[in-house]
Amino acid sequence: MNTKLSLVSALSLVALTVAADPAPVADLSRSSGVQSAARTGSVTERLSELERVVDARAQAQLQMQQQLESLMTEVSELRGTTDEQSYKLEQILQQQRDIYQEIDRRLGGGAASASSTPAQSSQVPAGNPAAVVAADQVATAETVAEQQGSAPAMSEDDAFKQVQTLINEKKYVQAIKALNTFNKDFPESANLPRSYYMLGLLHQQNGAPKKAKASFDVVYKKFPNSDKAPLALFKLGVIAGEQNDAEGQKKYFNTLIKAYPKSKQAADARKALDKK
Repeated sequence: MNTKLSLVSALSLVALTVAADPAPVADLSRSSGVQSAARTGSVTERLSELERVVDARAQAQLQMQQQLESLMTEVSELRGTTDEQSYKLEQILQQQRDIYQEIDRRLGGGAASASSTPAQSSQVPAGNPAAVVAADQVATAETVAEQQGSAPAMSEDDAFKQVQTLINEKKYVQAIKALNTFNKDFPESANLPRSYYMLGLLHQQNGAPKKAKASFDVVYKKFPNSDKAPLALFKLGVIAGEQNDAEGQKKYFNTLIKAYPKSKQAADARKALDKK
């Protein structure tokens, strides 16, 4: 009996011990927190990646828009140049038509004026028809020479095409002469910046740096808004460097960087100055 009571007492004591000290339970909240943090970190990284993608796309769209605006501006400028050249060409053609009409008028009225003017008829030997014809031909030739002397020998477009043909054929001396004639005959041409720039290149090619500098000077001083102006300034800096004129080269390059900071030539000038 006592043994049974002892056994019951022992079992009761074990039950009380188990009730007082429950079995350990896994800290699910902590594990859940770790997983949540992992998920949160992953979402943050994904958001950051998405932000980078969106920023990259926005930057690309901005660059495309800027390029499109630049192209539209260039097209507008080209249209303006084309319209201006067409207008000037029409003026030249009209001048030539007027000259031809004047020549025809004078040729048509030359014989009548010669026979009706006593002073002119007295200068021609009487009874000599050949002398009369010769006198009329001389007068006509002088008139034509006067008319042709005031107008270019060819149109602006033809003159510039002739220059390009000579350059393509590597006839540089003839091309220089043709460019000088073009600049003289067409002082208002829209091709003058390009003409003077080409002239500078040809002089540089022929080993005449002084003449090349003079031509490049005209480009950037008289036509600062031309796309050839930064090119001319860079060439002036290069020529100064070839002549061991370090100060002159620095001056031209700094002028280029200040006046045309976004041009390719300005970037090249910066690189050249950084190497000094």
